[in-house]
Amino acid sequence: MSEAWPGAWQSICVGIKTREGVILAGTKAVTYGYMRISQSGRSIFVIDNIGLGFSGHVADYQSVVRELELEYRYWKYTLGRRLTIRAIAHRLSLLLWAWKIFPMLTFAAVAGYDPLERDFKLYVLDPVGSILDENYAAAGLSEEMALGLLEDRYREDMTLEEAKKLAVDVLKVVSRRDVFATGRWIDLAIVTKDKAELTTVEIGF
Repeated sequence: MSEAWPGAWQSICVGIKTREGVILAGTKAVTYGYMRISQSGRSIFVIDNIGLGFSGHVADYQSVVRELELEYRYWKYTLGRRLTIRAIAHRLSLLLWAWKIFPMLTFAAVAGYDPLERDFKLYVLDPVGSILDENYAAAGLSEEMALGLLEDRYREDMTLEEAKKLAVDVLKVVSRRDVFATGRWIDLAIVTKDKAELTTVEIGF
């Protein structure tokens, strides 16, 4: 590696909310400069029935995930219940905001079911902890390309299966055009009311 780069990067994650659940998807390719050094990275995580998606500096978001998982387990066993999607999103916001002077170079998405509002939620956070409540979102190096396709094809009455297909199609398009996102596989989380499942999907090149 002839050039100095500030660590490894994960290109993009997308989130799509439906009435049946939320889809989170992200590339598995990890790049260092202009070189793809791995196709087995992780950009999507699951904690109980909550889905988390990240893009950006790999070391930064891995550190955030470890701290968030630790705090989640502590409060889950202290309170004797799962934390709500709102609580996790706001705790993640505080973690990112605490580093605002030297911010974590990562964007995040948090997906789950809110029992108080009786609705699914998709929260998107920037590197200093700002929270946006969205129906669909893309975050990362190729977000402009991804948002254009999401804007064109998203519908509020989409089924979960349609949202899954749209998420895969978005990452296929991005991977074909963006050198940083190119990869054969993606992580995909399907978040419903009671559970969140993580799978790997092959999309080719």
